[in-house]
Amino acid sequence: MRKIVAPNSSVLSTPDQTVSIELWQELSSNVKRTDGGLHLPGTMRRRNSDHGLAVDYMVPATWERALRNHSRLALPAPHLRELQEPVDIVYTWVDGSDPEWRARMTALRDRLDLRTTASSSLSESRFTSRDELRFSLRSLEYYASWVRRIFIVTDQQIPEWLNKEHPKVTVVDHRDIFTDTGALPVFNSHAIESQLHHIPGLAEHYLYLNDDCFFLRPTDPELFFTANGLSKHFRSIVPIDIDHWTPRDLPIISAAKQGREHLVDKYGRTVTHRFKHTPHAQLRSVLETMEAEEPELFARVAASPFRSPEDVSIPSSLHHLDAFARGRSIEGQIGYQFVDLNEDDLELRLLRVARRTDLDVFCLNETTLREESEPSVDALVARFLNHRFPVPSSFEVD
Repeated sequence: MRKIVAPNSSVLSTPDQTVSIELWQELSSNVKRTDGGLHLPGTMRRRNSDHGLAVDYMVPATWERALRNHSRLALPAPHLRELQEPVDIVYTWVDGSDPEWRARMTALRDRLDLRTTASSSLSESRFTSRDELRFSLRSLEYYASWVRRIFIVTDQQIPEWLNKEHPKVTVVDHRDIFTDTGALPVFNSHAIESQLHHIPGLAEHYLYLNDDCFFLRPTDPELFFTANGLSKHFRSIVPIDIDHWTPRDLPIISAAKQGREHLVDKYGRTVTHRFKHTPHAQLRSVLETMEAEEPELFARVAASPFRSPEDVSIPSSLHHLDAFARGRSIEGQIGYQFVDLNEDDLELRLLRVARRTDLDVFCLNETTLREESEPSVDALVARFLNHRFPVPSSFEVD
């Protein structure tokens, strides 16, 4: 295993970078193959009986060709189980401390009747930035460098540390993707999410994630998509209660229930569980079809300025349900951990995440953080992120 250590002594490599060294045997004449034939003299055969590799033996001509090719054996074409289409990344990002953004938000909030809006929808913690995007991008470059392009969707904001000249990065303003720009400004992630598939130049296959999601070990596109182009979704162990949605539900719960009821009305099927807060694999064509079939639904969600019990979570829930019903998505498996910043043992939980080697991604999330806890939480998160992702990415200015 090649051990990669950062300047702060953090080990960035994982067991996934382990290189196995095997002894192969050069065969003589009249050695039988497992299919009953005979090996050519000089054939190189693995001594290990484990069939995890693509080949078990190489005839002399193949072995010579591999030696001429810098000791690398290449398949004649990409494997059938490898996705060949490009995959993009879409982030949504906000800096709630920006005075101009806050002025727009408070002006709208103060002139609307928000008596039926859940208090968590207006919580300061929903718009707090702890520089998570910087570290999420680092994790992306460390462990998912196969992405083609990165789109960062914002409301007239650009992170001051972002390398805007990077060829992979594009900052997209809400005004560039909302069908009805008259609905702007909005401060509702459900509304913003509903318009992401309008991003110009966006690939058919893309991952949507919030800046509180981080990659923790090397990944492949096939973690999120099948080689023949289906998306994968990751079902949570958290069930949805069987009651209909009510204004008493938190927006995240009511959105899940709204999505379930939509599925019942459209397909006569139901679901019992939510989805994990991971990067969400999306198929642009599925969302375009959904919007063409139900433009009123998309328009209603997009016009909701703050989170409402009547919202539907389109990309992170309804897309998965609808794509599965159309035969365009399957359930996948992912190493995942959710960390709630409100937990009393937050430091211990972060330490456990840092030590685990079986996680593909994890999420740092909060809804309403106690004001007296903010300084200690900020310090813990900063220390953890700087320790786990210490090397700046090419997406940052020097």
